[in-house]
Amino acid sequence: MFNLSDPVTDWVVYILASVVMGTSLLIAVAFIRRWQQNRYSFYLHTLQRIYRPRVAKLLAGTRSPAAIETLRRLPMADLENLMDPLFSRRKLSERQLIFLQALCSELGLIKLWQSRVLRDDEGDSHPPAEGMQENSTDHAIRHYLLRAKSIRNLGKLRHHASWPLLVNALDDRHLDIQLVALRSLGAVGAPESFGVLRERLHAALLQRPTSAPVAGLRAAMASFEIGCAPALFPSLSHLNHEIRLHAIEILRTIIAREAARWPDSVLSSKLVTPRIVELVFAGLAIDASAEIRAGAAEVIVYLADPRITPVMSMLLRDAQWLVRHHSLRALARCAQAAVPLQTEIRDRLDDGDWRVREAAIQALIALGPEGMDLLYEHFLTSSNFAAKGSMRKSVFGLK
Repeated sequence: MFNLSDPVTDWVVYILASVVMGTSLLIAVAFIRRWQQNRYSFYLHTLQRIYRPRVAKLLAGTRSPAAIETLRRLPMADLENLMDPLFSRRKLSERQLIFLQALCSELGLIKLWQSRVLRDDEGDSHPPAEGMQENSTDHAIRHYLLRAKSIRNLGKLRHHASWPLLVNALDDRHLDIQLVALRSLGAVGAPESFGVLRERLHAALLQRPTSAPVAGLRAAMASFEIGCAPALFPSLSHLNHEIRLHAIEILRTIIAREAARWPDSVLSSKLVTPRIVELVFAGLAIDASAEIRAGAAEVIVYLADPRITPVMSMLLRDAQWLVRHHSLRALARCAQAAVPLQTEIRDRLDDGDWRVREAAIQALIALGPEGMDLLYEHFLTSSNFAAKGSMRKSVFGLK
């Protein structure tokens, strides 16, 4: 029997009542949130079911004024939700991108995204979607997400005219916004923005006031086409070691991508510019930094220049294992440059570093039957047990 006049009993009752009320409130909130999510999911599903066939028809290249007029009547929030799955795809064909950019321009979405990129500290007047309510914190988060999506969408469309806005977004106070802007700048590939990114990279590496991260800047610059490579000359010839190192990595990535796109071609000095070719052969290949020499080796193999063989022969005998290793890896990717260096590559089978020996084996295998003959001959005649062990594992698959 409870004594209701007992203070302890009163406290127990109060605590139990509070727990029951708190639990009931949490359950009610969970049900409300679930109801809102279901309502929002139903809204998205209905939107996609009704209007997605019209969008697919337009992206296929079929001109339909009636479909465009129907889409124009939709609120901007509905249009964005309708288009969002297209921008979330990992890859769109060139044809789809052309029609998608034209459609977004005609519906006013590009102007909306551009205006949103300009507003980095203002609220968004765009109303929330049906079935969703938000407080001030949710509104701020939503504006931040919408701005990031707008930057992503402009980059996905490769909207060239938006590059100044994307550059301005690099000064945003949110690191995530900066990274999205860098990815979009790399996707757009506007040559006018390459110099801006180069100067920001210099400022970041020289520890001057800058907001964009070094890794993001380098990745964005490496996404540009080879036509922008000449603009790297100030970085490749800079006195600062870190700047030269990042520049050669950017150049190496750009050239390797171009070589992968056109496997049977070599890069002329006219395409890369003679002064960069001269700098790579006469400067970076003998740089004091082993990392820069290694990066130079991975560039040299793709250049159409008579100095490839003597310079690569020198790099194959470099004192640093890193340079020898990268030189052999580069020759394995470019058999045309490796053919005159078969003897030098075979000599690396006796290298003191196991990583260099493994790379030499892979380079000879890449040469085809001639390279395999050199491998077999070395295995039968060499007295170097370490080299034979590497060959047993790499060529014969034996332990």
